[in-house]
Amino acid sequence: MSRLRQMFSLFPWLTAVLFILPVLIGVTGTWLPAFGYLPDIGATAFSISPWQQMLDYPGAGSALRISLLTAWGAAVLSLLISCALLAYSWNSRGLRWLRRSLPALLGVPHAAFAIGMVALLAPAGWIMKLLSPWATGLESPAFFSLVNDSHGFSLLLILTLKELPFVLFMGLAALSQMPVERTLHVCRSLGYSDAAAWWRVLIPQLLPRLRLPIFAVLAYGLSVVDMALIVGPNTPPSFAVLIDRLFNHPDISMRLPGSAGATLLLLLTSGSLLLWYLLERGSLLWIARRASAGQRGRLHHPFSRFMSLFSWSLPMVTIAAFIVLVLWSFSFRWSFPDALPSSYSVQFWLRGWEQLHQPLWLTLITGMASAFIGMVLVVACLEHEVTLRRRRGSIKARINLLWLIYIPLITPQISFLFGIQQVLLQINAWGNWLSLVWIHLVFVIPYLFLSLSGPYRSFDDRYLRQASSLSGSEWRALWQVKWPMLLKPLLYVAALGFAVSVSQYLATLYIGAGRLPTVTTETVAIASGGDRRLIGVYSLFQWLLPLLIYSCALLIPYLCFRQRKAMQ
Repeated sequence: MSRLRQMFSLFPWLTAVLFILPVLIGVTGTWLPAFGYLPDIGATAFSISPWQQMLDYPGAGSALRISLLTAWGAAVLSLLISCALLAYSWNSRGLRWLRRSLPALLGVPHAAFAIGMVALLAPAGWIMKLLSPWATGLESPAFFSLVNDSHGFSLLLILTLKELPFVLFMGLAALSQMPVERTLHVCRSLGYSDAAAWWRVLIPQLLPRLRLPIFAVLAYGLSVVDMALIVGPNTPPSFAVLIDRLFNHPDISMRLPGSAGATLLLLLTSGSLLLWYLLERGSLLWIARRASAGQRGRLHHPFSRFMSLFSWSLPMVTIAAFIVLVLWSFSFRWSFPDALPSSYSVQFWLRGWEQLHQPLWLTLITGMASAFIGMVLVVACLEHEVTLRRRRGSIKARINLLWLIYIPLITPQISFLFGIQQVLLQINAWGNWLSLVWIHLVFVIPYLFLSLSGPYRSFDDRYLRQASSLSGSEWRALWQVKWPMLLKPLLYVAALGFAVSVSQYLATLYIGAGRLPTVTTETVAIASGGDRRLIGVYSLFQWLLPLLIYSCALLIPYLCFRQRKAMQ
């Protein structure tokens, strides 16, 4: 084995240790206080009293119900809507438009999206202003609210709209490895409609491939904090927000029931993932039994037009949320029911820049460092995997690594961040920038691996072998042939990693110790109560950072192509 290949063989182990070790340390550091052991506050006797305190805490039962409703509802709805979009609008222009919009939709930070949706759906939001008074008859804001409801339905709706592009993106990536058109052609020749072919043949093959993405959506829905703080409900809050309040309670002894709640959330997530797996297996058996009935279905399903319209409207909702934030940020006076502000001003942008220029730079360098280090690790891991598969004809390493990659995504953040915080405090690394980059890498690497693995594995190795034989160097073949040919997906995936880093709220809050504020932490902090015009400025700063990096990722390959064409 060449020295280059030996070096690449070390990276899978290094990467696994880098993002698995903090999870294990964090979970252990949370379990011990859950059973009464936290020497820093003088608790040295093991007991189950923290569990009793947590279960007896006011609103704990309602918080659990809200978290289960929102997480399961978002997972089920995002999966069903994704499958319906594929089944009823596969070759439509709407789905092609949505597919091209997915990279931009995935890059929208959760907090900024939630604030934009609140600006649309609030009693004095833009939708009500556009409909009033000619449609609603209202001259003042409505007495009812579509956000911050006590049952969590608004959080369920907004979480579904945010996670739907991710599930659809992973579904399209899985379908690229399946013979979709050939399957549809065979089913049509047997008299089946396209919708029947999807639901009875293609979707049963797709569901196991979407299992891990849905696991990530379900785990995130159970543990989301930033969106729950913005959208609500507040009294009682979701269970993850309740745990966060216990961890940050002025009475430090409340960290014990907080740890018990974090451990319960981890157990609840594990049980939910197991239940989802069992329901998936049961659904596949039911679909197989239904398929044996031989019903062909309608050739032109009436639901197709609706889903095609929905595929057009999903990106438009995000665009509308962005536009209303822009209007908010420049408005000086915007009374109800005026459709547009009556006067404009840039003073809130100037004030926002004064308050955010340091968090902006910290967010930028942290995101770029996380994306760069993550790309180095992921590319090296994939290069080692490709070599191993080419030499041994085995995909065992790929499967094992894929499951390891998902561990940070299917583990609730709040279940291990408190434990990591305690360990970093002991070694005097709490609030350190390198610690912040490290914890961001834990969440950046999985998305980098999942997004880059498809293009990297499908690269034709004949180019690399030919370049190696001509140059006599594997490194030069990689540097001058393979990676330039993969420049576009490499840059796009790096931009996605940057967007994931920008979106990290809870990790930054717990590891930054308040000394490392980012745009996301500042945006969520001001969103709970402040001038909505300044909130719009903060949200747009958070939104525009990933958009800027995505624009660079699209522009650089185009400029490189123009330069190569000019040299020819």
